[in-house]
Amino acid sequence: MKLLLIEDDQAYSLGIETFLHRQAFVEDVRTTADGERALELLAEAPVDVVILDIGLPGLGGMEVCRRIVSGFGLPVLILTSQDDVSWVGRLWEMGASGYLHKAVALDHLEVALRSLSQGASWWDTTATSALRERNQGLQQLKANVTALPPLTRREGDVLVCLADGLTNNEIAAHLGITSGTVRIYLQTIFQKLGVTNRTQAVLRYLGRSEEGVRV
Repeated sequence: MKLLLIEDDQAYSLGIETFLHRQAFVEDVRTTADGERALELLAEAPVDVVILDIGLPGLGGMEVCRRIVSGFGLPVLILTSQDDVSWVGRLWEMGASGYLHKAVALDHLEVALRSLSQGASWWDTTATSALRERNQGLQQLKANVTALPPLTRREGDVLVCLADGLTNNEIAAHLGITSGTVRIYLQTIFQKLGVTNRTQAVLRYLGRSEEGVRV
């Protein structure tokens, strides 16, 4: 298996690289601490799986993940030392295939990499719980659309993305439309909901006033 490790913590990167070189299933490991350089390396010679630290400086792990998935179609295993799992859903939307906290990475890295290389996914228990809670919340959010003024299916899709915290560019990428089209949809949604901005639209969607009271 050929791997690319993108990690800016040199000591941790060396530890993971050493561990990987000891595994019989690993053929080659390339490393870099820079997201832009990682994209260049992949353009030169694709790998089987990318291991990505989400806390990269510069381009940032989120954007690097998005570009690798959309540009190269490769499975990305996220490594993080952060305990905040609020971005797990965003990583899922961007196409990440796996998620491991660094504290337990060595215990699960082999099975995670084998899973991703075979087209499956592997998310640790914390990330799996976060995704489950997020999906349950989104199901409830989507149900709220029926209580709103009539929206087209696509307007409803845009509103769900808006409530999930996506930017215009992220909504466009997710729905396969242009950012200009997203802006047009938002203007129509604002008009139908009787609001003037994104925050008010999301609150209206959630069935709340700006003071947090149910409406």
